[in-house]
Amino acid sequence: MAIPEEAAIKKLAVVPVFLLTSEQGIPLPIPRGDNLILPMFLQKDRANQELTTFEKANPNAKAKISALPMNVANAKVNEMNIKLKESGKQIVTPVVGSKADMDQAVAILQKQGVSKEDIQKGLSIPVFFHKPFLTIKTPEGSRGVFFMTYQDATTAASKVQGTKPEIMAVDLTNALAQIVDDKEDRFVFYPTKAFFALMKDQKASN
Repeated sequence: MAIPEEAAIKKLAVVPVFLLTSEQGIPLPIPRGDNLILPMFLQKDRANQELTTFEKANPNAKAKISALPMNVANAKVNEMNIKLKESGKQIVTPVVGSKADMDQAVAILQKQGVSKEDIQKGLSIPVFFHKPFLTIKTPEGSRGVFFMTYQDATTAASKVQGTKPEIMAVDLTNALAQIVDDKEDRFVFYPTKAFFALMKDQKASN
């Protein structure tokens, strides 16, 4: 009885992504060759740079940056791709994180003896965890934590008394595969800084 993929992806609700949308919040993919590219940014400032570039190229288009939980953004794109199937086009959604996190993940994997070629092929969205796994208490019980940023993983490790756990890196697809393959529900994603900022904004506007 592995965790269904849908339940694993739902855990990404605490990881907002920022993407280019119409004023009504409909994602705005950018045509590139045969495909449509819709970058999903983990950092709001990177998304704002994308918006500036888009507005320069399309002065009459009305666009904004919308924040959506990663699982919701994925679901929206899947819906759009079903409609696009007949046209032969597809929306590709690279998730763009920070260069610093990518560099840290590459360094960690190289230290573990993973080849440069394998890192290039297998690492697109770095996720960090600890060896041994750090756990947090949730209403459903104790859960091992995956972190979307090296900074959050480091902060969590610094709070551990005694021997500091080693920080490891993996691609998001591998983290999700581990959640799905595990017979029990044993993992969560740590909410990103952007998630806490959005929660604060929502509270303020309510």
